[in-house]
Amino acid sequence: MHVVILGVGGVGAMAAWRLSRAGHAVTALEQFGIDHDRGSSYGASRIVRRVYPDAHYTHLMAEAYALWSALMTEAGDDGLFVPCGGVYVGPADAPLMVAAQQALQASGVRYEVLSPAESARRFPRFPLRAQEVALYEPGMGFARASACVRAAVGLARRYGAQVREGTAVVGIDAGRDGYAVRVTLATGEVLSADRLLICAGAWTGALLSALGVTLPLTVTRQPYVHLRVVGDESEFLPGRFPVWIDAVANAYGFPVTEAGAGLKIGLHDRGAVVAPDTVEREVTESDRESVRRYAAGRFGPEVSGVVVYEKVCLYTSTPDEDFVVDAVPGLPGAFVISACSGHGFKFAPLMGQIAVDLVEDRNVRDLTRFRTGRWDALPVS
Repeated sequence: MHVVILGVGGVGAMAAWRLSRAGHAVTALEQFGIDHDRGSSYGASRIVRRVYPDAHYTHLMAEAYALWSALMTEAGDDGLFVPCGGVYVGPADAPLMVAAQQALQASGVRYEVLSPAESARRFPRFPLRAQEVALYEPGMGFARASACVRAAVGLARRYGAQVREGTAVVGIDAGRDGYAVRVTLATGEVLSADRLLICAGAWTGALLSALGVTLPLTVTRQPYVHLRVVGDESEFLPGRFPVWIDAVANAYGFPVTEAGAGLKIGLHDRGAVVAPDTVEREVTESDRESVRRYAAGRFGPEVSGVVVYEKVCLYTSTPDEDFVVDAVPGLPGAFVISACSGHGFKFAPLMGQIAVDLVEDRNVRDLTRFRTGRWDALPVS
């Protein structure tokens, strides 16, 4: 089948790889350039983990890990995902910590519970507070997001996909002459497809709205900051310093991923609601201070307030923070895979494989939680 993909970020790139690998004719359209920095898939690091306070995602990640391995094998780059180990931190009796441990146990994932003293021995520069424990997952790590997008696009092209950059879409409607869908480009060119996949991240809501489909998708501005470490940087490298998530403070971060890069720290709380084309993309002093305050409270003088890198990312979120994976209502042959709610990049290879299943009409796994119809009973605001 001929499949047109709208958006070539993390999900779109992986869908292009998996679909072209499966023998489909793929045309993937990106309105900007490959590995652009305006959306949600750009940068040096995204957390990959199975420790989740939701067993559904813990279970799904088993398949995602296998596909991360497949991506690295086919791309010939075993550095795309770095399984350096990571911790999920909080008071032992905090509901999220209890739920995460139950999810790990239910899915048979190997992990350890580290006390503050045990964490200090394992990770000397990552202190725990007296009341905290760390759920240590040895398979946790980070994906090099930009490199992964480029690798998936390279594989898709190797398998015959056309990946077109700088290509804006201005119209989507029902197809003719046996095709399910037509896509009209800004140039006036019309593409006919057997199947259409909307994987457009922050631009998904607008594309669906033009089709008369309104979903409760919210785009928010999410800055992150890299702070310079104090002393011996080798103490903060992968293996000596973990990927980490603070379950109570809703913060997260990474080891130093390359010399001089500093510690990347982000706050997962939802930022200001924005439009993707007009968002303020400069990091503000207020953004920096929020991260500095957290870093001072968690790491003390081990991490300075000196910013060595900063960036604004976008989240596209649903009210329940579950993804959207479903047929597009009213347009047979069209599907949407999007709204990853700030925790979706780790699932990108799996979403690519799910794209194959959607296109081929195979019911391989239960996607009920990701259906668009889950909001049908919501009142119209």
